[in-house]
Amino acid sequence: MKIAVCLKLVPSTTADIRPAADGKSLQLAGVETVVNPYDEYALEAALKLRETFPGSTIMALTAGGDDATKVVLHAFSLGVDAVTQIKAPNVSARGAALAIASALKEIAPDIVLCGRQAIDDDQWEFPGALGELLNAPHVTAVFSLTVSPDAKKIVCKRRFNRDDQTLEAELPAVVTCDKGLNDPRAATLKGRLDAKKKQPAVKTPADLGLDEAALIPALRVEKYSPPPQKAPGKSISLPPAEAARELVNWLRNEAKVI
Repeated sequence: MKIAVCLKLVPSTTADIRPAADGKSLQLAGVETVVNPYDEYALEAALKLRETFPGSTIMALTAGGDDATKVVLHAFSLGVDAVTQIKAPNVSARGAALAIASALKEIAPDIVLCGRQAIDDDQWEFPGALGELLNAPHVTAVFSLTVSPDAKKIVCKRRFNRDDQTLEAELPAVVTCDKGLNDPRAATLKGRLDAKKKQPAVKTPADLGLDEAALIPALRVEKYSPPPQKAPGKSISLPPAEAARELVNWLRNEAKVI
């Protein structure tokens, strides 16, 4: 099998991110970045598929600025066979899908694995756009993935309306991976050292036949603003019986929830 996995660099979930002074961008200087956590499930799924189907190869792809080198090293440290790094700083999800779809058409993978969503914008836009551009079935947010022995079909499960939904699709297909699909492995020291000796295939959008106009974002952010501050909580410092009466009185007469 030819397995492709798409990875993105995002701010850490614990990072303190604030709007810039102009309100049109974010203050990201010095912010810790990590491989998108949902993409980690996709990468682990790729590694498991290669173990199940000996002789399979994994290509990781990422689109972004120079800082995407961190994604390259991470992918190599876990043993992927090749990495394509597309130099496209500040590219939108749609632009990334265009660039990666162009790169994937050259290798014609049997399955493309992505994270369910990127945690920086939560748009869910990239995988769907990629599936459309590749003219391939697109199965979202799977927590179970099985490939048929002949590698022609997949059976996936996802959570749907408080229940599980089972879907089948012919390969090639685009599959997005959700929490619960697997437990992503950590890179070994040897893997990290070996990763530094490997080089990705570096491409620009022009190398892939895309001009600047094709990468102009279709979505424009007008303003970033922090969420409104929450009202301070109510504290009741009374003996238990009196506190209970005071709480009921507050819930009934002020909060009006009972």
